[in-house]
Amino acid sequence: MSVARPVRVARDGTAGRTRVVRVAPPRPVEAPTGPPGPVEERENHGASLRAWRLSLAYAVGIGAVFAALALSARLGPAGGGPGTLLEVEIAGLLAAALIAVGVVVALGAAPRCVQLGPSETVVVGRFGHRYRFPALDRLQVTVLQRHPKDLFSPVPLESVEIGGGSTRRAFLIDAGLLGPSGGAEPDPAVAPA
Repeated sequence: MSVARPVRVARDGTAGRTRVVRVAPPRPVEAPTGPPGPVEERENHGASLRAWRLSLAYAVGIGAVFAALALSARLGPAGGGPGTLLEVEIAGLLAAALIAVGVVVALGAAPRCVQLGPSETVVVGRFGHRYRFPALDRLQVTVLQRHPKDLFSPVPLESVEIGGGSTRRAFLIDAGLLGPSGGAEPDPAVAPA
């Protein structure tokens, strides 16, 4: 059913007159349907915590190096000259760029979670990208390196390469996250880091 609404349409010499135009109501938008069957979502807490802590340590380290260089430039024999301020500003921009790239690389390696469905496995990346792979029983997972508990992570982690077909990606995940129960599964063939 259309609804009559007054609309002003300016034409040659007819400006200001009201003309009635019938406008159809908007169609309802159907909500997208999810994958069939139950989806189990496993959070990647340990690797996420390690990525954030490593990013913070990297940013603090680069910031400290920049501060030391800036202080050295200001207090040196030619410190305080017109060229020194420009050099410090350029070094500051370089430090900010290094920090940004380092944080993106560190956070990008550790996905937020893994969604296990009956027909596919979805790895949800840190910045929202969804990597789709075959179901868990057909998924090819290669453990590249094991990382024990340390200052940056309270749980053991694994660097893994996940693939299905021609697509292969490397991720840093909690140990055993892609196991049948999501718990740790020791593999004697891979030595710890």
